[in-house]
Amino acid sequence: MFGQLFLYLQTKEKLMKKLLFILLGLASFNVYANGCPGQFDPVSGICRFQGNNGEMVQYNMAPPQSSNLQNNTKVININVPSKYGAWAFNSKTGIAGGALNMDSRAAAEKEAIKTCEQGGRNAPCVVGIWVRNGCIAVAQGKSGGKVKTFYGSEPSPGRAEPSALRKCQAAGVAQCKIVASEGCSIPQY
Repeated sequence: MFGQLFLYLQTKEKLMKKLLFILLGLASFNVYANGCPGQFDPVSGICRFQGNNGEMVQYNMAPPQSSNLQNNTKVININVPSKYGAWAFNSKTGIAGGALNMDSRAAAEKEAIKTCEQGGRNAPCVVGIWVRNGCIAVAQGKSGGKVKTFYGSEPSPGRAEPSALRKCQAAGVAQCKIVASEGCSIPQY
């Protein structure tokens, strides 16, 4: 009876060893099938594994060449029209006017001049600055008894006023102040 039990256990042990060998073989096949010794993301082609010092290592590899993997990435281009703004002034009177959120530079400049000239009472006005998809602010200061004007133009809100003041101060002009608060012409999408 002990002989049969011994033979049975010996057979079961061989079977377990074979099963363990097969499982380890399958596990290693998965690791080296894609050349990554750790976790491989077939979509992004990124391999992650634990390095010798215990830190996670990540690197890019070429995704496997397989016909059953499809790239489902879609590029969608959205055509958002630009918006323009302009600021015009009359150097003799100091009166100015502006326009924001216009569909073209020409339309923004035309509207800024029209606003500045006030129906001809303040003509002629000229465009001092224009912007495409950005913000404008105006600062003025005094130098030698004359008023000097400085423009700030920046691509994002909150920066045009500091830009105009920096330009005024960098020119050595006294009493720099914002005379036209920041106005933005930025597309809405």
